Amino acid sequence: MSRLSLYKNHLQELAVNYPYLLDIQNDQIQAGTRIVALVRKSGVVADISITTLKFSYTGEQYSASLLDLLTVTERNLGAPLAQLDHLKAALTNAVDFIFVD
Repeated sequence: MSRLSLYKNHLQELAVNYPYLLDIQNDQIQAGTRIVALVRKSGVVADISITTLKFSYTGEQYSASLLDLLTVTERNLGAPLAQLDHLKAALTNAVDFIFVD
């Protein structure tokens, strides 16, 4: 498992609105589960830019909200579709913004 990997969302109750999950958990934590952000097509709902990671995948624009996190077991993620390492600085800035006093 690797941080900033994009996965197809297999959680049926969420997959219609959030077709993908973005793994944001540090690679040093090995607990059998991963912390993921829900990913939706950009523009569906107004994005709060500082807490949202925007990226392109298969020619479409997507947004991963760091306010919409959940934990998923590793076995429910399947194989990664893409590695989005280029989002690392944006992820760090967005998480820092959420937890700064």
